[in-house]
Amino acid sequence: MSRVVRGMVTQSNDKLGGSVFHFDLPAGRHGTCPGRTSTCDSQCYAQRGRFLFPQVQDRLAYCYAATKRKDFVPRLVSELYRKGVLAMRWMVSGDVYSPGFAKKVMAVAEGTPFCRHWLYSRSWRIPAIEAVLRDLALVDNVSVWYSADRDAFPTEVPPRVRVAYMMSDADDHPVQPVDLVFLVHRLRKMALPMANVCLQETPEGRESGVTCSTCQVCLPD
Repeated sequence: MSRVVRGMVTQSNDKLGGSVFHFDLPAGRHGTCPGRTSTCDSQCYAQRGRFLFPQVQDRLAYCYAATKRKDFVPRLVSELYRKGVLAMRWMVSGDVYSPGFAKKVMAVAEGTPFCRHWLYSRSWRIPAIEAVLRDLALVDNVSVWYSADRDAFPTEVPPRVRVAYMMSDADDHPVQPVDLVFLVHRLRKMALPMANVCLQETPEGRESGVTCSTCQVCLPD
């Protein structure tokens, strides 16, 4: 009898759309969000709702444990090949929690040149991790976004890195130009005079069925 191997990536959600897979970690626990701010912690969707379901908690804990294994990189590379994954979002929940894990993310991306990878991270606030994120951003099939909010904004943006800003209320505006604005849930029904808002988070975008799968602005070229 063949042994069933538990997968680490999950296909699709309402925002990502059907063609995108994602790899996730627990949020805010186990030190998995070392760059988090008070604002992002208070608005974190990954610490409420369906993320509290036992089966989701179990999957996130399993994925976190998997990142500690010596064979994490070849296992995940094999899974992405096996499932034919062409676009992967890292950490819908959680973040790049250490320099070592950042290097593993880079190794997976380099081992799957057919797949476009992207991630948003506040771990740029941790110098040792930020050093690896700079290198990760130079990998051709990877797009790295530095996540910012009213509590933290990068003073320097490395080559090929873009900045995404989380807008937490109607009067919250980035201190410098950014490449993309994400809205907390209570703002997504409002007509805000903001440029570069994620289309999927606007009434018009949702009405037209925009997802990451159809938009692809955040993905590498």
